[in-house]
Amino acid sequence: TPLVVHYLGASAYGVWTLLVTLTAYLGLLDLGVRSAVTRYVARCHSQGDHATAIRIVSTALVLFAGMAGATLLASVGLGLAVPRVFNIPVEYRESTVIVMALAGASAGVALVNGVFGGVIVGLQRFDLICALDVGTALLRAALVLRVIVAGGGLVELASIQLVSRIAGGLLTAWVSLRFYPQLRLRPEWSWPHLRLIFSYGGYSFGAQLSAAVIDRSGVIIIGAFLPMTAVTVLAIASGLVDYARILAGGIRTTLPPLASALEARGRRQELQDLMLWGARCCTMLVLPIAATFALRGSSFIGLWMGAEYGGPAGEVLAILALRLVFLGATGAAANVMLGAGRPRAVAGMFAAEAVVTVAAIALLVRPFGVAGVAWGMTVPGVAAGVLLWPWYAGHSVGVGVRQYVISSWVLPVTAVSPFVAATWLVERLWPAPSLLVFFAQVAVLVPLALLGFWHVSLSDHERQRCLAMFGRSAVTDVRG
Repeated sequence: TPLVVHYLGASAYGVWTLLVTLTAYLGLLDLGVRSAVTRYVARCHSQGDHATAIRIVSTALVLFAGMAGATLLASVGLGLAVPRVFNIPVEYRESTVIVMALAGASAGVALVNGVFGGVIVGLQRFDLICALDVGTALLRAALVLRVIVAGGGLVELASIQLVSRIAGGLLTAWVSLRFYPQLRLRPEWSWPHLRLIFSYGGYSFGAQLSAAVIDRSGVIIIGAFLPMTAVTVLAIASGLVDYARILAGGIRTTLPPLASALEARGRRQELQDLMLWGARCCTMLVLPIAATFALRGSSFIGLWMGAEYGGPAGEVLAILALRLVFLGATGAAANVMLGAGRPRAVAGMFAAEAVVTVAAIALLVRPFGVAGVAWGMTVPGVAAGVLLWPWYAGHSVGVGVRQYVISSWVLPVTAVSPFVAATWLVERLWPAPSLLVFFAQVAVLVPLALLGFWHVSLSDHERQRCLAMFGRSAVTDVRG
């Protein structure tokens, strides 16, 4: 990000962020199909029903081939409309249509690729999907670095997105067929299986749409009311939060297929344990990051992006860090309920939060600027996490509200308190003069969080399981 902002400039980077955000909505033409593929592949594979899996995946592929064409057409239309709606500087208006068309093509490739990714997740091969995502991200980063150093602009960046999507998609397709050899796909669809997909995927799509509105409406509203440089400020802060969410996403991704398999076998107690474990682990993962963002975000951004961004983006990051604390448990609970076949209520709760979030952002953007947008994103998410999700977790799978709150937040927050206190002291007494020193300080403090989680957040049984797992790994390494 620092290199991209440096070479493009704050205004161009703001335009790029706005265009990428708009085309990200085209990914919602997924219509919940990928999550349905994941659910039914997990169920069919566990039951040995490969014929049904073939029909479902083939139907999804044919559907997404058509959706990819619609995505490209929609992106061109958006490209023509964007300069008339948003504060796009004159020098970038001509390239807007080209960038949007390329981004739309990338979104179309991502739709088709999502079917094969859904198969891999349904097989519970999370190691493979993680390796594919990391490999694609590294390829994209290398190409971006090469292009911007050579003086490339927005069109070149959009071209890189398309090339990396195609490369990642081809590899994902090969891996999915390699590890599910019984999946012999045919270019045909089945109306009964299409209805089956949408019976689950429709509500899942509603949840995805609402989540996208919650996460991305801030950029769009800022683009309509404030200068493009304000978009850059929000993009820097929200981008850091997104990186932290990706880490927690590694846990969340495992939950729907596991929940689907447990639900299919009628193992309700294990489903409850999965929800509590997933929510607690996600909170434990994001808490040290959120504390560092809140207490040291301005210092980090100043060292990373430049002093001119440290103050405004650091203020926004501190606000969004509060939201991050509750996003972990909320996302885990939602994914378990989606996997267990309860998408309707999840979609409704996300839709309600989206409506409140958009209204809050629209109300706060003019008087309070980017900070107001951050509060508009944060307060509804925190309220939903504290008031709605604990109640519905109990209603859905039988987890008690008190049990959920203690497991998801009370234990992790108590455990991380020494790390928070030490982080505050370090920022006050020993401000980092460079990124190297900053990361060294964080590395020294992280063991405080790990020790707290080990002794406070984990039960005796969970600690024994961790020790057994580490013991097996050590034996495997020694043997070879």
